[in-house]
Amino acid sequence: MTARDDDRLARVLAAVRALARAEDMPVAVRHVCQACATMVRAGGVGLYLIGDLGSGEPIYATDVVSERIMDTQVTVGEGPGVQALDGLSPILAPELTDIPSQRRWPLFTPAAVEAGAAAVFAFPLVQHAISVGVLEIHRVVEGRLSRDEISDALLFAEVAVSLLADLVEADPDDAEEFACGVGARWGEIHRAIGVVSIQLESGLTEAFLRLRARAFASDRPLSEIAEDVLTQRLRFTP
Repeated sequence: MTARDDDRLARVLAAVRALARAEDMPVAVRHVCQACATMVRAGGVGLYLIGDLGSGEPIYATDVVSERIMDTQVTVGEGPGVQALDGLSPILAPELTDIPSQRRWPLFTPAAVEAGAAAVFAFPLVQHAISVGVLEIHRVVEGRLSRDEISDALLFAEVAVSLLADLVEADPDDAEEFACGVGARWGEIHRAIGVVSIQLESGLTEAFLRLRARAFASDRPLSEIAEDVLTQRLRFTP
């Protein structure tokens, strides 16, 4: 690592720690995402972690637009964040309205644009040469990230991975403190998947797919469908 890289990492860490210090709280995922949003001039930032069913689960979003595009990707099973989970390289979509983006993600792009995102950039969280999550940035205007902004985003992704690894190693239960906001609702979604699995007499994967399909067909967030299942307003049949 060069002196320039060291300086850049120091700036990234300082920005994250300053937000935590202002709240008088330990560093958490929200500080990583919020600092990233400021430094790369993002409309918003979201973070996924790989879940038990092998898909990305939204953990935190700095804003409503980020939350909506994350939920959309989990529901339709496509998008920059989903693709970044399958590899080790960033997925950069500076123009969601261009033909390549629309062809690559025909279900995701119109929903993301309607939500207010014009460009999305997804950076894998890599641990031991495996993608364990994604740091996702969106902008409300089209355009590429600069080389410096890409470098900063990669460092924020590294900081997020290191933070999670440290928490899990210290105490797995404390790792829950890493998540808040969006991630809290995934507990309900997991419970709903379990209920649907019982109703369908199926495995959890099939139950999750049915839950996603209902959310897509009704054009509603996955969390709302999960709430309907848990309150018995919605029941699935084999």
